[in-house]
Amino acid sequence: MRLQRMVLTGLLALAVTACTSTASNVTTEYYLVSGTTSEALDRDIRRKGPMQGHALAVAAIRFVPVSVQQEQTDEGCTFTEALFRIDANITLPRWKERSTSRDRALRSAWDSLARYAKAHEDVHVQIAERYARELGEAIEALPPRETCEALDKSAERVVKRMARRHQADQLAFDRAEQARLERLLQQASAGNS
Repeated sequence: MRLQRMVLTGLLALAVTACTSTASNVTTEYYLVSGTTSEALDRDIRRKGPMQGHALAVAAIRFVPVSVQQEQTDEGCTFTEALFRIDANITLPRWKERSTSRDRALRSAWDSLARYAKAHEDVHVQIAERYARELGEAIEALPPRETCEALDKSAERVVKRMARRHQADQLAFDRAEQARLERLLQQASAGNS
């Protein structure tokens, strides 16, 4: 009985290690901004922020092949598996004086901004995750080719097409969010008049 349990435990361990994870690998790093007013914080973000200060936050995203398998059959070379994951590095601001500031309104505004920046970058990661799944499905759906080299060329075209669609969707999300923020700011300004 004990030997059977050890063998079963060993087989389960092998089965677990053989599983391929497509879970995203997301890391977050922060850049410190300093200031005691919103104007000072804005200046420091423009000075220290990602993309030479043109962004508050950013998600650098890479598609990583996890398992891409081909098989040569009588019908030709075909993909039997194509799994991808996302590696994302999110860069967010961190206000150095947040815990010591006595300006309750500024702290509240900062907290809202920080939450929004994190949520915004998380959506960029979610968009990329969807494309990682679609990329794998599109490659697996390729019909067999006479040679694996020919199949690889077809897969390269799929990757390029999906990369263009992914980039277009990411930019569309940013444009929609920019328009939404401008409307919210206009409504807030109108409410304060």
